[in-house]
Amino acid sequence: MAYSAEALAFAKVPVSEQVRLEDRVSYAYIEYARIVQDRTGVVALGTEDGNLFRKTVQLPVGGMAVLMLGPGTSISAAAMTSCTRAGATVIFCGGGGVPAYSHATPLSSSAKWAIAQAKVVSDPALQLAVAKKLYVKQFGIPELGGATIRQLRGIEGQLMKRTYKELAQKYRVKGFRRDTDAQDAVNVALNVCNSLIYGCAASVCAALGLNPALGVIHRGNVRALLFDLGDLYKPSVVLPAAFSCYLVQGEGDNFDSAKVASAARHKMRRELFRHGILPEMLAVTMGLFAPYLPSRDDDRIVDDEGEVPGHVQYGG
Repeated sequence: MAYSAEALAFAKVPVSEQVRLEDRVSYAYIEYARIVQDRTGVVALGTEDGNLFRKTVQLPVGGMAVLMLGPGTSISAAAMTSCTRAGATVIFCGGGGVPAYSHATPLSSSAKWAIAQAKVVSDPALQLAVAKKLYVKQFGIPELGGATIRQLRGIEGQLMKRTYKELAQKYRVKGFRRDTDAQDAVNVALNVCNSLIYGCAASVCAALGLNPALGVIHRGNVRALLFDLGDLYKPSVVLPAAFSCYLVQGEGDNFDSAKVASAARHKMRRELFRHGILPEMLAVTMGLFAPYLPSRDDDRIVDDEGEVPGHVQYGG
């Protein structure tokens, strides 16, 4: 199905006129549907009374941070292009909620945040300073003094161990062990909740033009910075939401992983909204890199003595 340039025009909204990230819906989840673009925008075609593709649901991708596409879902090239141009991060969810992230066009035309990020991750002293800020936020304490990264990792490990233990006792989960491949209620819910918090982090990175692969605490993974930002909310939001889904599980052969995953998505949507995670995560991320922003925010090129203005013909 082809669409005219007029039908695709809505996807070319200037960055300055798009919905700000902090004002967007955290996420929408779609399964067993076909996502296409029609003359009114991006729509989901689903089943109705057993008739395939008879039900149409409008998807306001320009006002979404994350669009999750679950099992049985396909998306057209035109619809995917519109999601990307609108700054919406698309997650393709497989079994167990394990996602792959698409790339979204930054909601900023400036590279200043990426330059600041590169400056931090390339300087061990700056990296340590920013890592401490991340741990302060995660631990909920005012300062860390002269603690080393090794000591901070130890504190983090103890915090997570204690949180797992307290939640397991609260919801009477016996013998819990974290295993991303396990098919028990809590592990299934944790996979889903982690996917959502990392999806929010991906949208924050896309909005600022940051590189998700250049993490501060995590390294070696293309989603390293997403792990850094997502971990900030593990003890306070993600883990409690996942453990609360233990109550919806069935027993033995009646265990329904799809039901648990659905409960986890609904619970996380409420928690993301209640805690204002998107605007807070955006503010935290900007606060981390703001001290290292370049003094200039214009287009320029490298010169032997530094930098010179861009868009100039230097051939003469």
